[in-house]
Amino acid sequence: MDQNTNKKILILESALELIRENGFHGCPISQVAKQASVAAGSVYTYFESKDEMILELHRYVKSEVLKEISEKDHPEKNFEARFFDFWNNLTSLYQERAAFQSFLEQFTSSPYNTETMQLESDPWGEWTEAFFKEGIESGQLRPLNPKILSMMVMGSAISLIRFKTYFKTKTASTAQDLHLIPKMVWDGIKFQ
Repeated sequence: MDQNTNKKILILESALELIRENGFHGCPISQVAKQASVAAGSVYTYFESKDEMILELHRYVKSEVLKEISEKDHPEKNFEARFFDFWNNLTSLYQERAAFQSFLEQFTSSPYNTETMQLESDPWGEWTEAFFKEGIESGQLRPLNPKILSMMVMGSAISLIRFKTYFKTKTASTAQDLHLIPKMVWDGIKFQ
């Protein structure tokens, strides 16, 4: 990776952390530059505006999630094993990189999530859809629209992460049962 790419990623990672802590409005370019230890002008070398930086951050986060999850997928395994790997890898990633899930959640409910943005190419969404389509074609998943299966699984995984993140006290009292959630989700989507 060249120095320009490294600096751009440093800026994006700094913005990501500031947004996690303070939301979009608490993330001025000056703070991003300070957090990244670069001059404010350096941020404008890569992004014309804060809005452009946030849109690029959305693409960056989704590409990082795709990279992390797809690299850990093993298509030679049976689909049930792949599903549980997918679940464990996704929930682990969102716990280790809490800023990813926090950002995606904020972005989805923000004015940045325009129809134009929703119509952009989405390699992460395409990969998850293809993943669930493989499960259907293998005969291990119900013959439903792969987007529906993806929504159900992703929604359940994200709900679990939210619960573990925002309700730590309650999580401790239910910890022995939380491991049942991926099995319950699998039972709901597998071909009977």
